[in-house]
Amino acid sequence: MKSNILTLLYLSLLFLFGCNPFPKKDAHPEVPMIGDLLKDKTKFRKVMDLTALSEIIVLKDGRVLLKPDNSNLEFKIIDVENKLIFKAKYDWEIPFYIDDHGDLYINQKKYFHPLYKKMQEFKTVVFQDSIDNKWADLSHLSDSLRAKAVDEYEKNLLKPYGLVPCEYQVVNTESCNVFEIRNDALVVRQSELFKVDFLKPKKDIPKFDDDLLIAWRNGKLPTPAYLSYYQLDGLKFKCTDMAYPKTIRIAKKDYLYSSDFGLYEIL
Repeated sequence: MKSNILTLLYLSLLFLFGCNPFPKKDAHPEVPMIGDLLKDKTKFRKVMDLTALSEIIVLKDGRVLLKPDNSNLEFKIIDVENKLIFKAKYDWEIPFYIDDHGDLYINQKKYFHPLYKKMQEFKTVVFQDSIDNKWADLSHLSDSLRAKAVDEYEKNLLKPYGLVPCEYQVVNTESCNVFEIRNDALVVRQSELFKVDFLKPKKDIPKFDDDLLIAWRNGKLPTPAYLSYYQLDGLKFKCTDMAYPKTIRIAKKDYLYSSDFGLYEIL
C-alpha cells in the first residue's frame, strides 16, 4: 500500500513538471559555478561568509547585521569594512526587533540608532507566552471551563493594545501577526520572535538561460534539483536553484549576496 502511494505521488510529480521529467546534462559546461567565480580576487572581495551565522542582513544604513546560528554566540552589527558597531548576546526566548527607524530592541531594552550607545529599558509583551502560562495555571478546571476562562483572559490581555483575539489563525496569518510598538511596548502575537523592518532591498540577478533539471534528490519523496544560469554584467555563472544570488547596493558600491556563500563586494 505504501509503495503504491509513493508511486502515485511520483507520477503526480512527473505530471506537474510537464513533458521534461528526465534530468539533462549541463547546458553550459564552460560557465563557472558561483563558488569558483567568487574565488577570483580580481572580481570579488569577500566581506564575510556564513561561518557560525544563520543569516546576514544588510540594513538600510548600509551596515550589516550578523545573526548567529546558536544562542551562545553574540549577534553583531558591523560595517562593510568589518568595523564593529555593536554586539551583544540575546535571549532567544524574547523578541529581537529592529524597527523602520533603525532602533534596536533586545533583551527588553531599546538601543537608539545610529550609534546604539543610548539605551533605555523597554517593555516587551509576548501574548502567547502569557496565554500559555494562564492555561497551565488553570489545569485544575475542566477543559470547557478552562477554555472559557483563557478566552476571557486573552480578551482582557489584548484590549489595552487595541487588539482582539484572532480567529482562524491558520488561514488568517497576516491579520493575526502582530510585531510592533504599541502603547510604549513591543507587542508580539505570533510565535516567530525575530523581525527586522530596517532591511535594505536586494535585487534579482538576470538569467541568461532557463533553469535546467539535472537530478532528482532521493528522500521520502523525490524532489527535483535544478541548475540556474545567471549573468551579472559581463560575468556568467551558474548555481543550484536554491542559492538565490542577489545584488545589493551599499555606499555606492554593488555587492553580491548568496545564502550559500555570504556577502562579496563586486570589484
